[in-house]
Amino acid sequence: MHIDYQDYDVIVIGAGFSGAVLAEQLASKANFSVLVLEQREHTAGNCYDYQNEHGIRVHKYGPHLFHTDNQNVWNYLSQFTEWTPYEHEVLSRIDGQLVPLPFNLNTLDKLFDKPDAERIATLLVKEYGEGKKIPILTLRKSDHPELRQIAELVYEKFFVNYTSKQWGCSPESISPAVLARVPVVISRDNRYFQDPYQAIPKQGYHGLIEKLLDHPNITVQLNVDALAVLQVSDTNKVVINGHIFDGIVAYTGML
Repeated sequence: MHIDYQDYDVIVIGAGFSGAVLAEQLASKANFSVLVLEQREHTAGNCYDYQNEHGIRVHKYGPHLFHTDNQNVWNYLSQFTEWTPYEHEVLSRIDGQLVPLPFNLNTLDKLFDKPDAERIATLLVKEYGEGKKIPILTLRKSDHPELRQIAELVYEKFFVNYTSKQWGCSPESISPAVLARVPVVISRDNRYFQDPYQAIPKQGYHGLIEKLLDHPNITVQLNVDALAVLQVSDTNKVVINGHIFDGIVAYTGML
């Protein structure tokens, strides 16, 4: 299919969530003609999923769980998909028993004797407040020895193993910001997320993205490396096939 790039108002690089939403909004709200360039053989980026020969939906690049506390986001995406309700709960095998992850007050009850668990729970609530998520680094700096003990327990029993599996490297080489992904949660809610809107697209993420891109003003080209097509001149102009492109170019791919 021959494409005349000059026919488009906007070129969006990347057909993942960001690129698809941007293309849809520009096409429907601004009536722009949008060309989406995607280097993979499919849309939906890292959210891409498919049904295998057994009818099981597989998330090719790892599981994606949709959750938001923003009703506008939920209402917007609901135009393009039906939902399967899903609330994520995780159990981790620690010292031979399955306990909730992230570490919460129920986990505390599983790993400590009742008097110790009640005392530590009271201390956590008093120090930080009920329902709070406290990063390990914060607990490690606590003035209370028992809270520092909890921080070390979470780090050694939960985070070290989680990190080795998830990232394939030692915890020492991970940014401190990632430590916040395994907090201590001061509640008895075992759900991984507490957002009011939690679900998985009924037709899959690929189906959702395809619906977003299904607009007469949007053209999608797969298997196209945008860097092989577009160049930036010395004067910061976008050049395509030797011609300056005067429209908008939006990059939504990997950094």
